[in-house]
Amino acid sequence: MNNRKKYVLEFVTKVVGDKIKAEMIVERLSDEGLLHLGYGDADVDMIVEKFATTFGTTKTSKYDRFSAGRLANKYGSQAICGIIELLAKSQTEKFAPVTNSVVQLEEKLPSILNFLRNLKDNGEIDA
Repeated sequence: MNNRKKYVLEFVTKVVGDKIKAEMIVERLSDEGLLHLGYGDADVDMIVEKFATTFGTTKTSKYDRFSAGRLANKYGSQAICGIIELLAKSQTEKFAPVTNSVVQLEEKLPSILNFLRNLKDNGEIDA
């Protein structure tokens, strides 16, 4: 458990008076996105986590976090997460762009958007 979560959990336990209820509250607030207990920017964490869970990568470099920050600032984290989902669903399509990191996602974003736009125009995906 990281220090932020430990501190928030102790604080909520003092307010509520019950450790189990406090854990439930902290967990729920984290799941709803109202309480960010990550290491950096919430949008960056969202993009990096979405990419890692969607594509099954386990290692995230600092360059991935920098790329995620630039993507979040330019396009928004929700849009990038949607692009990651659509790209993952269309990996079996012919000529699908391959991305192994968030850095590659940033570098190949124009071709990824073009590829997804062509799939949508052909009626192969619902976006």
